[in-house]
Amino acid sequence: MISEAITLRVREAWESLRRLPNSSVPGYRTAWPDVVRDYRDAYGYAAPTLRLKPASPQAIDRMHETFTWFVFVGSRQKTRALWLIDGCGMGPRRAGDILGCHRNTARAWRNDALDLISEGLRKSTVARVRIVHDSAAFST
Repeated sequence: MISEAITLRVREAWESLRRLPNSSVPGYRTAWPDVVRDYRDAYGYAAPTLRLKPASPQAIDRMHETFTWFVFVGSRQKTRALWLIDGCGMGPRRAGDILGCHRNTARAWRNDALDLISEGLRKSTVARVRIVHDSAAFST
């Protein structure tokens, strides 16, 4: 159950990251219109550029929290496998091609990353509860 929740949060982080505006260097933008290189562009026959709805501030906060979970994994390969398979929505075969390994290895890395994150979240939650409980005991 926790693996599915982690998978959904990684996917939401991917979607939020896609919805962030493109960064540009200040001072290197121009106010001039785009150069027309073809008659289709001049008359609007080209395909329109569609923009995604911007991510909400809450989604961006959840994305940042999800990125902190990758510290629990510790392995770059496992983190990349999790990001490609669960975040980007690629299949294990394509993710394995990108990572340079077999699809079963990519799937195993992804599963290991999910287990490490769930274990890290469980330990950090227990530690937080223990800290809150201990501080309440000291205040009485």
